[in-house]
Amino acid sequence: FNKIGDEGASGLGSALAKCINLSNLTLDLSLNEIGDQGASGLGSALAKCINLSNLTLIL
Repeated sequence: FNKIGDEGASGLGSALAKCINLSNLTLDLSLNEIGDQGASGLGSALAKCINLSNLTLIL
């Protein structure tokens, strides 16, 4: 339990979006405090990862 909220999830997404060679990603963000806004921000940022071919996301 990391207490990651909406702002943290969006920030994590922004940081990951800069990883241009990222192709596989598994994120277990369960047991955090991420709401709709944070999930949307994370998703929008991850959509910029053009080389991401395998994503496992646990909210």
